[in-house]
Amino acid sequence: MNFDFDASRPEERAMLVLRRLYELYGYRRYKVSNFEEYSLYLQYKKFLAGDRILSFTDLDGRLLALRPDVTLSIIKNARENETAKAYYIEKVYRESKESNTFKEINQMGLEYMGRVDSYALAETVQLAAQSLAAISDGYILEIGHMQFVTGLLEKLDLTEAERAQILAGLAAKSPHLLKQTADELGLAAADAKRLLALLKLTGSPEDVLNLAEDICTGRKMQSALDELKTICAAQDEAAQAHLRLDLAMLNDTEFYDGILICGYLEGVPRPVLSGGRYDSMMRKLGHSMGAVCFAVYLDELERLPLPPRDFDVDVWLEEDADADAEGLLAAAREFAEAGQSVRVAASLPSDIRFRRHYKFSGGRLAEC
Repeated sequence: MNFDFDASRPEERAMLVLRRLYELYGYRRYKVSNFEEYSLYLQYKKFLAGDRILSFTDLDGRLLALRPDVTLSIIKNARENETAKAYYIEKVYRESKESNTFKEINQMGLEYMGRVDSYALAETVQLAAQSLAAISDGYILEIGHMQFVTGLLEKLDLTEAERAQILAGLAAKSPHLLKQTADELGLAAADAKRLLALLKLTGSPEDVLNLAEDICTGRKMQSALDELKTICAAQDEAAQAHLRLDLAMLNDTEFYDGILICGYLEGVPRPVLSGGRYDSMMRKLGHSMGAVCFAVYLDELERLPLPPRDFDVDVWLEEDADADAEGLLAAAREFAEAGQSVRVAASLPSDIRFRRHYKFSGGRLAEC
């Protein structure tokens, strides 16, 4: 029996292809329970997407939560001084800001924990690009770096409240709002100019890296640029054609502290992949290791169109009212084992298209 891989849904194809891809690079599947001690998420609640967590009291009296995040569970069980390469296919349960309800979200991702060097970062970006390419040719992988942004902000000597205002302007990608905020805070003209220039640092790696040198000031910003140059140069020609840098990209500033990754597919309005480096989060949970990750949001792939098909079913096998079940099933099985989809029915709905029509009557099969 042949499986029609090309006719399967995008999210189904993605799980099969990505499992193989990640295992080729030495990642092993990691399984976590749907339930986790509520205290873990309560302690690190600000790192989660959303304020509310689904919780319940187990039969033994423990307060448990339906898992809102996979990475925290993996960090919790990480072994110190060991490099771990893991991938997962899991569901998480989070509140939806759009519908004001809880949602079950399917996601697949990988985690690299241990000594995160230039190779580890380049491999992670490569696998992110290959993950998108395995789903669709029409993709863009954007890369940013938190250290480039925070390095610039550190030079401005801002309070936490002022820093939050600047970050809001950068997140909104609004030159007007950013300039207004800079004026209100009384920033020097040169500093305001650098901030506004940051918003223009988006495009091809070659163009952005050259322009970024003009506003680079300090060791942290230069280190971020050097790291991005190494990562981009390591990618193959196919991936480089789809890479974009966005040095004003922001994500959770409490969680991520290095490279940022964000992936888009043509036809899907929201990101389908995101991740980055989170060494500081590892330290908060008691580890001295580095870590980098990304997740693919499988539910978003449902927005992609299914491959076009001329027919809904290969064979309509029409049955008589007195059809012999044993013979009818044998006939259906023969079609299925030959790789042809078959629908057994006395009649079909008007919107079902079939390629061939057979009738089973009196123990005999005949094409109509």
